[in-house]
Amino acid sequence: MRVSLNEIQVVCRKAFEGIGFAPGDCDDAAQMIAWLQLQGLDGIGTLNKALLFLETETDRPFNTCYEDAAQLTLDAHGQSVLRCAAQAVELGIAKALHTGSASVRIRHCHNRLLLLGYLARCTDQGLNFCVHWRDAQRQWLATFGAGQSSPSLQVHTSVQPAQSDEQSINVLISQHFQLLPAPNEPAAAPDLSLDWKILAETADRQRSTGLEVNANVWAALKKLGDRVLVESTEESRRRGAGEGSDAT
Repeated sequence: MRVSLNEIQVVCRKAFEGIGFAPGDCDDAAQMIAWLQLQGLDGIGTLNKALLFLETETDRPFNTCYEDAAQLTLDAHGQSVLRCAAQAVELGIAKALHTGSASVRIRHCHNRLLLLGYLARCTDQGLNFCVHWRDAQRQWLATFGAGQSSPSLQVHTSVQPAQSDEQSINVLISQHFQLLPAPNEPAAAPDLSLDWKILAETADRQRSTGLEVNANVWAALKKLGDRVLVESTEESRRRGAGEGSDAT
Protein backbone atom coordinates (compact mmCIF):
# COMPACT_ATOMS: atom_id res chain seq x y z
CA MET A 1 0.00 0.00 0.00
CA ARG A 2 1.07 3.58 -0.61
CA VAL A 3 0.88 6.40 1.90
CA SER A 4 2.11 9.98 2.06
CA LEU A 5 5.15 11.24 3.96
CA ASN A 6 2.87 13.14 6.30
CA GLU A 7 0.84 10.00 7.06
CA ILE A 8 4.02 8.14 8.03
CA GLN A 9 5.05 10.93 10.37
CA VAL A 10 1.62 11.10 12.03
CA VAL A 11 1.11 7.33 12.40
CA CYS A 12 4.67 6.74 13.66
CA ARG A 13 4.42 9.59 16.14
CA LYS A 14 1.24 8.14 17.62
CA ALA A 15 2.81 4.67 17.70
CA PHE A 16 5.83 5.96 19.61
CA GLU A 17 3.54 7.78 22.01
CA GLY A 18 1.64 4.52 22.51
CA ILE A 19 4.92 2.71 23.26
CA GLY A 20 5.73 5.32 25.89
CA PHE A 21 8.25 7.68 24.29
CA ALA A 22 8.46 11.21 25.69
CA PRO A 23 6.71 13.85 23.51
CA GLY A 24 9.91 15.33 22.04
CA ASP A 25 11.36 11.87 21.39
CA CYS A 26 8.13 10.89 19.57
CA ASP A 27 8.62 13.70 17.07
CA ASP A 28 12.32 12.99 16.50
CA ALA A 29 11.75 9.24 16.13
CA ALA A 30 8.84 9.67 13.70
CA GLN A 31 10.86 12.02 11.51
CA MET A 32 13.79 9.60 11.45
CA ILE A 33 11.54 6.73 10.28
CA ALA A 34 9.83 8.89 7.67
CA TRP A 35 13.15 10.20 6.32
CA LEU A 36 14.56 6.69 5.95
CA GLN A 37 11.43 5.53 4.13
CA LEU A 38 11.60 8.56 1.83
CA GLN A 39 15.17 7.65 0.81
CA GLY A 40 14.03 4.14 -0.14
CA LEU A 41 15.88 2.61 2.85
CA ASP A 42 12.84 0.87 4.40
CA GLY A 43 12.40 2.87 7.57
CA ILE A 44 9.07 1.15 8.32
CA GLY A 45 10.65 -2.29 7.94
CA THR A 46 13.52 -1.29 10.21
CA LEU A 47 11.04 -0.05 12.80
CA ASN A 48 9.03 -3.26 12.55
CA LYS A 49 12.12 -5.32 13.45
CA ALA A 50 12.67 -3.08 16.47
CA LEU A 51 9.13 -2.98 17.87
CA LEU A 52 9.66 -5.93 20.19
CA PHE A 53 12.77 -4.29 21.66
CA LEU A 54 11.13 -0.89 21.95
CA GLU A 55 8.17 -2.30 23.84
CA THR A 56 10.20 -4.36 26.30
CA GLU A 57 13.41 -2.41 26.88
CA THR A 58 13.67 -0.32 30.00
CA ASP A 59 13.95 3.39 29.32
CA ARG A 60 17.10 4.00 31.35
CA PRO A 61 18.99 7.30 31.14
CA PHE A 62 22.14 6.92 29.05
CA ASN A 63 25.36 8.05 30.68
CA THR A 64 28.55 9.78 29.59
CA CYS A 65 31.62 7.53 29.52
CA TYR A 66 34.10 10.17 28.31
CA GLU A 67 33.96 13.79 27.23
CA ASP A 68 36.40 16.54 26.32
CA ALA A 69 36.33 19.55 24.00
CA ALA A 70 36.14 17.44 20.83
CA GLN A 71 35.05 13.95 21.89
CA LEU A 72 32.00 12.38 23.42
CA THR A 73 31.33 8.74 24.29
CA LEU A 74 27.91 7.73 25.59
CA ASP A 75 26.56 4.39 26.78
CA ALA A 76 22.93 3.82 25.74
CA HIS A 77 22.60 0.65 27.84
CA GLY A 78 20.99 -1.33 25.05
CA GLN A 79 18.43 1.27 24.05
CA SER A 80 17.46 2.23 20.52
CA VAL A 81 19.15 5.24 18.94
CA LEU A 82 15.59 6.55 18.64
CA ARG A 83 15.77 7.33 22.35
CA CYS A 84 19.24 8.88 22.55
CA ALA A 85 20.22 10.16 19.09
CA ALA A 86 19.02 13.74 19.47
CA GLN A 87 21.01 14.63 22.58
CA ALA A 88 24.14 12.79 21.47
CA VAL A 89 24.24 14.45 18.06
CA GLU A 90 23.42 17.91 19.40
CA LEU A 91 26.30 17.68 21.87
CA GLY A 92 28.64 16.62 19.08
CA ILE A 93 27.49 19.47 16.84
CA ALA A 94 28.08 22.01 19.60
CA LYS A 95 31.65 20.72 19.97
CA ALA A 96 32.29 20.79 16.20
CA LEU A 97 30.99 24.34 15.88
CA HIS A 98 33.32 25.39 18.68
CA THR A 99 36.49 23.46 17.79
CA GLY A 100 36.05 22.75 14.05
CA SER A 101 35.61 18.99 14.39
CA ALA A 102 34.28 16.44 16.84
CA SER A 103 33.62 12.74 17.27
CA VAL A 104 30.68 11.01 18.95
CA ARG A 105 30.48 7.34 19.88
CA ILE A 106 27.28 5.75 21.16
CA ARG A 107 27.90 2.37 22.77
CA HIS A 108 25.42 -0.47 23.32
CA CYS A 109 22.64 0.79 21.07
CA HIS A 110 20.46 -0.69 18.33
CA ASN A 111 18.52 0.58 15.28
CA ARG A 112 21.74 2.31 14.26
CA LEU A 113 20.68 2.88 10.65
CA LEU A 114 17.97 5.20 11.92
CA LEU A 115 20.55 7.69 13.20
CA LEU A 116 21.02 8.82 9.59
CA GLY A 117 17.54 10.29 9.70
CA TYR A 118 18.53 12.65 12.49
CA LEU A 119 21.85 13.67 10.90
CA ALA A 120 20.03 14.61 7.70
CA ARG A 121 18.37 17.43 9.64
CA CYS A 122 21.71 18.84 10.80
CA THR A 123 23.67 19.37 7.57
CA ASP A 124 22.20 22.85 7.07
CA GLN A 125 24.52 24.06 9.83
CA GLY A 126 27.49 23.89 7.46
CA LEU A 127 28.76 20.60 8.84
CA ASN A 128 29.99 17.41 7.20
CA PHE A 129 29.28 14.01 8.77
CA CYS A 130 30.79 10.56 8.47
CA VAL A 131 29.05 7.66 10.21
CA HIS A 132 30.42 4.16 10.70
CA TRP A 133 29.08 1.07 12.42
CA ARG A 134 29.21 -2.68 11.97
CA ASP A 135 27.01 -5.64 12.69
CA ALA A 136 27.93 -9.32 12.78
CA GLN A 137 28.70 -9.51 9.06
CA ARG A 138 28.75 -6.01 7.55
CA GLN A 139 30.29 -2.58 7.83
CA TRP A 140 28.07 0.43 7.15
CA LEU A 141 29.55 3.74 6.09
CA ALA A 142 27.64 6.91 5.30
CA THR A 143 28.68 10.49 4.58
CA PHE A 144 26.70 13.72 4.44
CA GLY A 145 28.23 16.76 2.78
CA ALA A 146 27.27 20.13 4.24
CA GLY A 147 23.83 21.10 2.98
CA GLN A 148 23.03 17.62 1.62
CA SER A 149 19.86 16.04 3.02
CA SER A 150 20.74 12.64 1.51
CA PRO A 151 23.91 10.65 2.27
CA SER A 152 26.28 8.58 0.23
CA LEU A 153 26.03 5.05 1.61
CA GLN A 154 28.28 2.00 1.35
CA VAL A 155 27.86 -1.47 2.83
CA HIS A 156 30.84 -3.83 2.99
CA THR A 157 30.90 -7.48 3.97
CA SER A 158 33.31 -7.91 6.88
CA VAL A 159 36.22 -10.28 6.31
CA GLN A 160 35.84 -11.51 9.88
CA PRO A 161 32.64 -11.48 11.98
CA ALA A 162 32.51 -8.81 14.67
CA GLN A 163 32.35 -11.31 17.51
CA SER A 164 33.19 -8.76 20.18
CA ASP A 165 31.19 -5.88 18.69
CA GLU A 166 29.46 -3.86 21.38
CA GLN A 167 26.80 -2.52 19.00
CA SER A 168 28.26 0.95 18.82
CA ILE A 169 28.04 3.71 16.22
CA ASN A 170 30.64 6.38 15.48
CA VAL A 171 29.97 9.85 14.10
CA LEU A 172 32.67 12.23 12.88
CA ILE A 173 31.67 15.88 12.40
CA SER A 174 33.69 18.59 10.65
CA GLN A 175 33.19 22.20 9.64
CA HIS A 176 36.14 22.54 7.32
CA PHE A 177 36.49 19.42 5.20
CA GLN A 178 34.37 16.65 3.77
CA LEU A 179 34.73 13.32 5.50
CA LEU A 180 35.17 10.16 3.46
CA PRO A 181 34.29 6.71 4.83
CA ALA A 182 37.23 4.34 5.21
CA PRO A 183 36.58 0.76 6.38
CA ASN A 184 39.11 -0.77 8.76
CA GLU A 185 39.65 -3.77 6.52
CA PRO A 186 41.42 -3.84 3.12
CA ALA A 187 39.65 -1.84 0.43
CA ALA A 188 37.16 -3.86 -1.58
CA ALA A 189 34.17 -3.16 -3.75
CA PRO A 190 31.15 -2.57 -1.51
CA ASP A 191 28.17 -4.90 -1.67
CA LEU A 192 25.96 -1.83 -1.80
CA SER A 193 26.94 1.66 -2.90
CA LEU A 194 24.41 4.49 -3.20
CA ASP A 195 25.47 7.98 -4.20
CA TRP A 196 23.67 10.83 -2.44
CA LYS A 197 22.23 11.99 -5.79
CA ILE A 198 20.54 8.59 -6.28
CA LEU A 199 18.95 8.75 -2.83
CA ALA A 200 17.90 12.37 -3.38
CA GLU A 201 16.22 11.42 -6.66
CA THR A 202 14.43 8.56 -4.91
CA ALA A 203 13.18 10.97 -2.25
CA ASP A 204 11.91 13.46 -4.85
CA ARG A 205 10.11 10.72 -6.77
CA GLN A 206 8.45 9.25 -3.69
CA ARG A 207 7.21 12.63 -2.51
CA SER A 208 5.03 12.77 -5.60
CA THR A 209 4.06 9.10 -6.00
CA GLY A 210 3.66 8.11 -2.35
CA LEU A 211 5.71 5.72 -0.23
CA GLU A 212 5.21 1.96 -0.31
CA VAL A 213 4.69 0.34 3.11
CA ASN A 214 3.76 -3.14 4.27
CA ALA A 215 0.03 -3.20 5.07
CA ASN A 216 0.43 -5.54 8.07
CA VAL A 217 3.16 -3.40 9.63
CA TRP A 218 1.09 -0.29 8.98
CA ALA A 219 -1.86 -1.85 10.79
CA ALA A 220 0.39 -2.80 13.74
CA LEU A 221 1.64 0.79 14.03
CA LYS A 222 -1.90 2.13 13.99
CA LYS A 223 -2.84 -0.32 16.73
CA LEU A 224 -0.02 1.04 18.90
CA GLY A 225 -1.31 4.54 18.28
CA ASP A 226 -4.79 3.48 19.39
CA ARG A 227 -3.41 3.07 22.91
CA VAL A 228 -3.12 6.84 23.11
CA LEU A 229 -6.76 7.29 22.06
CA VAL A 230 -7.93 4.76 24.66
CA GLU A 231 -5.94 6.42 27.43
CA SER A 232 -7.22 9.85 26.42
CA THR A 233 -10.81 8.60 26.41
CA GLU A 234 -10.46 7.06 29.87
CA GLU A 235 -8.88 10.26 31.19
CA SER A 236 -11.69 12.32 29.66
CA ARG A 237 -14.26 10.12 31.35
CA ARG A 238 -12.60 10.55 34.73
CA ARG A 239 -12.44 14.29 34.32
CA GLY A 240 -16.03 14.33 33.18
CA ALA A 241 -16.92 12.63 36.46
CA GLY A 242 -15.22 15.42 38.37
CA GLU A 243 -11.67 14.10 38.90
CA GLY A 244 -9.07 16.80 38.46
CA SER A 245 -11.64 19.41 37.56
CA ASP A 246 -10.69 23.05 38.07
CA ALA A 247 -14.30 24.10 38.29
CA THR A 248 -15.45 25.76 41.53
